[in-house]
Amino acid sequence: MKYFLTHPFKAMKSYLPTSMFGRSLLIVMAPLVLVETISAYVFFDNHWENVTKALANNIAGEVATIAALYNEIPDESNLFQFLARTHLKLRTNFIPSKTLETSVPEEWKEGVLDTALNSRIFMPYTFNITPKDIIITTEIENGLLQFTTPRKRLHSKTFFLFIMWVAGTSALFLCIAAVFMHNQVKPLRRLAIAADRFGKGRSFPHFKPEGATEIRKVAQAFLNMKERLQRQLTQRTEMLAGVSHDLRTPLTRMRLQLAMMPLSSETEGLQKDVEEMGKMLEGYLTFARGEGLEETCNTDINDLIFDAIEGRVHPESIVHYVPQTLPILCIKPQALKRCLMNLINNAVRYGHEVWVSTSTTTDALTILIEDDGPGIPEDKFKDVFQPFFRLDGSRNMATGGVGLGLSIARDIAHTHGGEITLSTSEAHGGLAAALTLPY
Repeated sequence: MKYFLTHPFKAMKSYLPTSMFGRSLLIVMAPLVLVETISAYVFFDNHWENVTKALANNIAGEVATIAALYNEIPDESNLFQFLARTHLKLRTNFIPSKTLETSVPEEWKEGVLDTALNSRIFMPYTFNITPKDIIITTEIENGLLQFTTPRKRLHSKTFFLFIMWVAGTSALFLCIAAVFMHNQVKPLRRLAIAADRFGKGRSFPHFKPEGATEIRKVAQAFLNMKERLQRQLTQRTEMLAGVSHDLRTPLTRMRLQLAMMPLSSETEGLQKDVEEMGKMLEGYLTFARGEGLEETCNTDINDLIFDAIEGRVHPESIVHYVPQTLPILCIKPQALKRCLMNLINNAVRYGHEVWVSTSTTTDALTILIEDDGPGIPEDKFKDVFQPFFRLDGSRNMATGGVGLGLSIARDIAHTHGGEITLSTSEAHGGLAAALTLPY
């Protein structure tokens, strides 16, 4: 409550709808409700009060007329009862030889009916209002005259008809506005879904610009951006294929020339350098080329994990994995398999045993890969994702590779809208790599 008083706008914002459809509907509904409220209040303050006074005056006039006739012509009482019952909707009852002993109840004093009766009946009277009837009792000569009339005569039906008419038409127009608003928001929602699928590397073949002019422009700009990115990926892949061919040719020639030279310590060193250059070239091209041109498809994650485990660099290493019931994801299978293989190979390279496990939430799948190796210092968790970064300062290809495994794995994870996080395995003491993929 204190926060609401000190920050009213921020507190109100938390109760407002967050979707564009909800906010647009609120913009339409708020003025409508405000206008209805003001109209109903003005109608009630003027029309309702005036009509109620007029109805009360009619009842009071009829009662005063019948009472005056009873006083003036008591012999024609049966005729007056007949006229009151048939034409005035008043049921009369004469009680002889009695006087009025009660007054108007406090709850009805100075009300609309009391004011009307007081201005027209110049003799003692009282009345009571029940849920169905109004009972008015007045003194006349030689007794009391009691009138009974339906209570609904004191209330105007127009007020309730007005409320029902306003509420009904407003609800109808609000439903129509909601349908039109939903049709206007639908293209924007489809655009958001297409952008989300594009961010996760998935296809959206049936998307097209539609809706209002502004939304069409945004959708067309998004499609143009998608085409430019795909064209850039294609051009990069073709360029790298040419670079790979141009660089492999001199490396192959250098290998042949070294093979024809007499063996010596210098030639052996050069051969190792050429081999390392070839591996570095392959690693660089693999990292730069990526898997952007692969199409997405529904894939069984359990089968993908088993394939990645079978393709590890050290088949003799022990990898534990118990399959679970996992959702079918729309992914790039070859790219994600390569991502998992890089993580598993990194684990088997430094650990004796590797444990692979999976867990799911409402919106994401997490694949956890743990080992019992020496692990990585926490201050190096971010650095190991940098291209060509190696913890092994010797730059020996046999002990640390090129330094692109985790970089490629994170790039593939980002392509699928996911993330890779590193931590220290509490269960096994080594490194724990968690690959999170959204549904």
